[in-house]
Amino acid sequence: MGLGGWEPVVLLIVFLVIIGPQRLPEYTRNVVRMVRRARRWVDDSRETVESEMGIAVDDLRKYDPRQYDPRRIIREAWGDTSPEDILPDKEALAVGAAGAAAKKTGSSRRKKDTGPQRAPFDDEAT
Repeated sequence: MGLGGWEPVVLLIVFLVIIGPQRLPEYTRNVVRMVRRARRWVDDSRETVESEMGIAVDDLRKYDPRQYDPRRIIREAWGDTSPEDILPDKEALAVGAAGAAAKKTGSSRRKKDTGPQRAPFDDEAT
């Protein structure tokens, strides 16, 4: 609604000043009554859906597509195993990188891979 900060507080104070202390209990009872009606309506709607569909609303949660989040699936598959238990240790990686650097400084120099190249422009193709 675009309200933030002190705006709801100011609106509440203005509302209380307009209503006044004499009518405040009456309005409070009306708000409580409306909340109870809304709760009753939600419960009745839930019962209607369950009786019409023959399935509980809570059972519909197993069809929620958010449960198929790949990150969550991977986290559950890892379980108690941490990535450090599976990945090689840092010293072995450092030794391997140093060996690769020593081989690279040898006589056979390869061209650095810069990734995919842009296709040449063909002004007749368009």
